[in-house]
Amino acid sequence: MSEAYTFKIEGQYKPDDIPLERLGDYLKALADVLGEPANVHFRNLTEGSVVAHIAVDHPAVPKVAHRVMAIATNAADDKLFAAVEKLDRMLAEDNATGELLATDNVIRVNFAGRNRPEPLVYGPMKQSGTLDGVVVRIEGRDATVHVGIVDNGRAWSLEAPSSMGRGLAALFHAGPVRFHGVGTWSRQGDGRWHLKKFVIARVEPLDNSPLSDVIDKARRAGPSEWSKLADPHDELRRVRGGEEALH
Repeated sequence: MSEAYTFKIEGQYKPDDIPLERLGDYLKALADVLGEPANVHFRNLTEGSVVAHIAVDHPAVPKVAHRVMAIATNAADDKLFAAVEKLDRMLAEDNATGELLATDNVIRVNFAGRNRPEPLVYGPMKQSGTLDGVVVRIEGRDATVHVGIVDNGRAWSLEAPSSMGRGLAALFHAGPVRFHGVGTWSRQGDGRWHLKKFVIARVEPLDNSPLSDVIDKARRAGPSEWSKLADPHDELRRVRGGEEALH
């Protein structure tokens, strides 16, 4: 069984006067929000400002519902959040608001549009932290080494003193690495924090060996000192300060 959604543009436009190009822009932005392009279809427009009726084929109903629910509960990932922001900005540009509604009225998303609050900008702020990723780029044209890393499809650009250049070069495509350093962050109008600069202080290669390799390594290490004790539990109590230390 298919599912139906309506998307209402509450503003100056009516179905008979909204420019075709602008309608196309809205439908493309809405398609990015709903996802599942092969199974989501535009049906028609009706009155009530501009109300677009959308049909979702049965195989995609759970996936589309999951996306819309993620938006409604502020759990959207970065890509979906960007699609929602684009649609909301379009409504603001047209001095309109919007509403995405499932026909069963269970899932509803309101788009503030013209009522969007003025964006607050914070920063830049410096904070110590870590970033993980695989080194995919090393450049050293000046006294600073520029390092490009990728983690789960997201790219970061980092900096390091030239003295770290050789060590960083050895990590090129060598597996996941944890970078410790100081990041400079700012919060822009989209409400999310953006990394402006990250200066590496030290690096920590991360072991991504398969579990079977880790087990084999532990076996090859041989028995521990605990196995040589006559009463390991008695030794544990002694180390922890006696019986009263046990809970």
